[in-house]
Amino acid sequence: MPESADRFPTPAALARLLPLLRPPGGGPGDAAVDGTRLRFEPAGPEARIEGGVVDLLGGGFAPTFTQRLLDTRLSAWAYDRTRDALAPALGLPRFPDEVARMAERLALAAGDVVLDVACGHGNFTVEIARRVGPGGLVIGLDIAGAMLARAARRVRAAGLANVVLLRADALALPFAGGALARVNCSGGLHQLPDLGRAVSELARVSAPGARVALSGFARPREARPSGLRARLGRGPGLHVVSLDALALDLAKAGFEDVATETAGPAMGYVSARRRGDPRDGAGRSS
Repeated sequence: MPESADRFPTPAALARLLPLLRPPGGGPGDAAVDGTRLRFEPAGPEARIEGGVVDLLGGGFAPTFTQRLLDTRLSAWAYDRTRDALAPALGLPRFPDEVARMAERLALAAGDVVLDVACGHGNFTVEIARRVGPGGLVIGLDIAGAMLARAARRVRAAGLANVVLLRADALALPFAGGALARVNCSGGLHQLPDLGRAVSELARVSAPGARVALSGFARPREARPSGLRARLGRGPGLHVVSLDALALDLAKAGFEDVATETAGPAMGYVSARRRGDPRDGAGRSS
């Protein structure tokens, strides 16, 4: 009988997560769950499991101004309520169409393990979890506790037992090298303070043959920012990503089949595949 999501995250989902983890900031350590704590052995850091979220950051994370702005109950509520409704008005795809294209870029299949970076209020996380099914696992990762709280409510309401939510930093991903074969980041690229470091982390945790799908406020490299792009680029902690430059960074980091496209006045999408044959590893390397 499928495990209930009443206890969230479920013990089964946590058990699947633990072998993929490494202590934040690197170093050796095997993860184990002890009640409402996740511990890294031996004598490693601990993380609270509270409100359905595994908090690997605690109080030691220094967010940007924009990240702080989004990490309030009001801003998380407003974003959750307006994001999908405003997208068509801004010339962006409808949410179901975005989900379908993301699933195509990642080549999602039943049983996949997927990392959803900058998962926010969990709208993509839930849709990915439905597609990979009870045999799969989705790890939603964000630095904003307020957003993750809404994501936890959304996952519970959907009755999904195959999701774990992590409060963690995309610039220091808490995963072993080569641990992941599918990584999504929908609408979060422009909030990453150091995109080069994020790409390096993405490459480190991606297994041979891994697929990634990324999106955010973006422009072609040769285009000069103007209008909405220029205003977004002046926001504290925000930046408009150059799609051409990002594609080049991904290629240098070991990705191939890099494809880019734009939608509306300021949204860009990137997909790529990690070089190497998936048979070269089991999705995790030392």
